[in-house]
Amino acid sequence: MKITHVCCTAFLVIFLLSGCSTFTPTELTYSSLELNNKRTPLNYAVYTPPNWQASERLPLMVFLHGGGGSHHSFERYGGHTELDALINQGKIKRAIIVLPDGNNGFWENWADGSRHYRDWVIQHIVPTIARDYQTLPCPEHCHIAGISMGGFGALRMANFHPDLFSSVSAISAPIFTKPHERPSLLLRLLIPFKRIFGDLKTAKVRGDNPYYSWVDKQLNKKMRLQLVWGDDDHSGIIDANQNFQQRLNDNNIKHDSLVYAGGHKWKYWVPIIEDVMVFSLGSP
Repeated sequence: MKITHVCCTAFLVIFLLSGCSTFTPTELTYSSLELNNKRTPLNYAVYTPPNWQASERLPLMVFLHGGGGSHHSFERYGGHTELDALINQGKIKRAIIVLPDGNNGFWENWADGSRHYRDWVIQHIVPTIARDYQTLPCPEHCHIAGISMGGFGALRMANFHPDLFSSVSAISAPIFTKPHERPSLLLRLLIPFKRIFGDLKTAKVRGDNPYYSWVDKQLNKKMRLQLVWGDDDHSGIIDANQNFQQRLNDNNIKHDSLVYAGGHKWKYWVPIIEDVMVFSLGSP
């Protein structure tokens, strides 16, 4: 089966949009975790709100970067200064935000066993931040969001761990709208799909795909879902999100959606952080 336009466009863009950067991060707290079974450390950044005190107990949000990005991206594009301003203006609630580094791994546990991005985030980074920053308990006070590849990852992590988060926000996320989509030869050369996802023809694929599982498993009963995309986003991403929204509507699945003015870039994502935070944490 041919891959649909959404995947052909979105996955290619994910890996080709970003280049080398000389950006030097200084504003967030940058740390790493050493794991015995991992050759390189798990890098992550942590955002704390203005005048944060260690005695505060705040909600925790996991924010996943897009393809070609890193745990530096949020600071690089001014996400932290936007949050500071919104909090100081009383427009959003205070929260701890952890920003893991997922390389270009789709935030997946790779089928070939070589990478375990989902487990690294869920089993190691989230508990570490919850302990070190004394955040409020999950799932009521834990949320996950992501942009582009990170939106894809947020949906997948929520699908596999519905008891950990109370909300998920997928921003400009590529979404598989068929259970057994097969990548084109070009994409298979650029991206190790088989190493990441394994055999796309297996029956397991449908259960792993939020497009289906959100309805099949009725995940809305455990988590609130927000879909966000731009009116000038990649056409495949627009189509896929609209199709997902229609599927949710057809099955009376409650969710939130937001179409922002702009395309598939951080300069358009930063201004909608307020909407994402209000959806996740509620109004101040």
